[in-house]
Amino acid sequence: MFSKSFLVSGSLLAILMLSGCGGAPYAAGLSQELPMPNDVSGKIFYVEGKEAWRSPSGGYNAKTRNIHILQNTADLTLSEGYRYFSFERPVQLSNFDGSMINTAKEFIEKCTPSEAQVFDVGNARCGLNGTAMKASVLFVAFKEAPKTILSYDAKEVKAYLQENKLYREDGYEINEEAVTKLFPKQQQIPKKK
Repeated sequence: MFSKSFLVSGSLLAILMLSGCGGAPYAAGLSQELPMPNDVSGKIFYVEGKEAWRSPSGGYNAKTRNIHILQNTADLTLSEGYRYFSFERPVQLSNFDGSMINTAKEFIEKCTPSEAQVFDVGNARCGLNGTAMKASVLFVAFKEAPKTILSYDAKEVKAYLQENKLYREDGYEINEEAVTKLFPKQQQIPKKK
């Protein structure tokens, strides 16, 4: 289980990162390959997504940013030699805390607002802040599909986004130094609740 200090750091991280704007979204690994109780081993990662451009529509902004988080999660999973991933934080999106979402289609339906929604104040779909230009997630990547946790297939997510013209050419920037300052201690894979 995550330590109390990690949860406090995660909360502070969310506040700090969700208020950020310019620059490429960051990504980094936060652990070595770690065993998960009674299941396959995995590695913890951090990744951000950001809006395509600042539109007057809050719904459009949150939708492009949240889809970008999903895209960056799938791309980072594949580029690091993994195939599957499960979200860990925010808790509302966490497959470890019971989220049943595990496809790109479901993610888009449940975690993105309508583009026509002009104001998206106070709407944090799946725990992703509705008003910030950037948002972040923690996820665990696996080489094999875990048996005890629902997971996304990164290849299927990427293919779905490309087929539906939702895939963007801008991605993320690996920045281990900036991310490890936010998470100074190596973490453990959480236990399913």
